[in-house]
Amino acid sequence: MALPKLNVPVYEAILPSTEKVIKYRPFLVKEEKLLLTAQESGDDAVLPAVKQIIKNCVHGEVDVDNMPLFDIEYLFLRLRAKSVGEEITLGLKPWGCPQNGGELCNLSTEVAINLEDVKVIKDKKHTSKIMLDDKIGIMMTYPNISQVGVKGSDSEMGMNIIKGCIKMIFTEEETYESDSFADKELDEFIDSLNTKQMEKIRDFFNTMPTLKHTVKYKCKTCNEEKETTVQGLNSFFS
Repeated sequence: MALPKLNVPVYEAILPSTEKVIKYRPFLVKEEKLLLTAQESGDDAVLPAVKQIIKNCVHGEVDVDNMPLFDIEYLFLRLRAKSVGEEITLGLKPWGCPQNGGELCNLSTEVAINLEDVKVIKDKKHTSKIMLDDKIGIMMTYPNISQVGVKGSDSEMGMNIIKGCIKMIFTEEETYESDSFADKELDEFIDSLNTKQMEKIRDFFNTMPTLKHTVKYKCKTCNEEKETTVQGLNSFFS
């Protein structure tokens, strides 16, 4: 005789990048095992585990491999909230501690955060279209989980992410899609940029949507009201 199957609730979330409504279930014991194993294995194993858990739990066809990283972070936070609990406790250390010369506080203060309050914050000035000069520009796309997971030095990873996020190069007369030029040609194009032009590209990454939440609390060391901004998926797990 077959064992009974438990009903699993289904929830909805809106992807920050496209505002598309997707349905998902909480992660189950098998996903919890996957996450625990990844955490024990080290940082390199966490991203692949997060990707697999999202693939398991999201209903319908969703291209997780090419999903912007901030969509991945937002989705996983929603999954965690519905699976484990909507409240987490973080140990926060505020800057400007009067008992530590105005530097980072030596002791952490435990603060409860409701994950439902954490949103992907979008910079109003952010744009995917970057004009390098009066005639030549590029269209950017957001980094995905596969690009971030590539190993290498910080400079190599940074350059690979930039290259992977250039969707199109255009002039007044022509457009060049990313699949129409060789990797060597793109290297030469990037090498020809000056400092100000490269700064425009870096600004795209610095202002792109990100998981962010500002927490106000009373520091247990100095008893003053403090404010700390928690940013990125890793910051919400301890």
